[in-house]
Amino acid sequence: MNAKVKGSRLMLLLMSSLLLWKNVASQSKCIGRTDHWTTLPHLVQHAVTLSDNIHVLTSELYQDFITLYSVDRDLYLKNMKSCHTASITTPLDKEQILKMKEKDMIILVIRLMSSWDNPLSHLIAQSVRLPKIPQRFMKKAELIREKMHYLLEGLEIMTRQVGLQDTDYADYAIWTEPPSLQSAEGKDFIDTFHHLCHCFHRDIYIVDSLLKVLKAQVSHDRHN
Repeated sequence: MNAKVKGSRLMLLLMSSLLLWKNVASQSKCIGRTDHWTTLPHLVQHAVTLSDNIHVLTSELYQDFITLYSVDRDLYLKNMKSCHTASITTPLDKEQILKMKEKDMIILVIRLMSSWDNPLSHLIAQSVRLPKIPQRFMKKAELIREKMHYLLEGLEIMTRQVGLQDTDYADYAIWTEPPSLQSAEGKDFIDTFHHLCHCFHRDIYIVDSLLKVLKAQVSHDRHN
């Protein structure tokens, strides 16, 4: 094989490698960045993946707490006070979710998620006061907060896809109990912390259910 042929093949190989690297580099920039999910079905799928992960982690976190502190769930539910998000009207079951419009589902999810920004930060900050608390508990809580941040980013992009304005979902529930969590001691602190975990777990379940129904509706509309 002469030098000219070898040189041509080498040049083709280099060009091929450069094109491959350019493609890989371009894709790598999109990983973890929601703004590259440009279509509504992709945005919804991304949101469902995140919410499902958050729901699993939240369920584990809640069960860890129940097991660690031997909480009597029946007694708690009997004497349970309202969650701070009780002012936000939520569907009672899947049948009611199915009757909702896509825009209304997105608005409700954002309102619920935004309502937990401050309480979740306090929950993580105060978890260090829990006796016998394992390190994995706090790591799960931090991971949940991180994934919720990414989920909200994606939801805000989704709102622009469906023509929503910031004012459409700005009305979220305000948590007014930081002092009671910070000042509580002993069993009162455990009970207050448990109540926060229970409400968070409940609302994340609603968010996950809403997004899964939204995914089914968007997919159905796309194929009809």
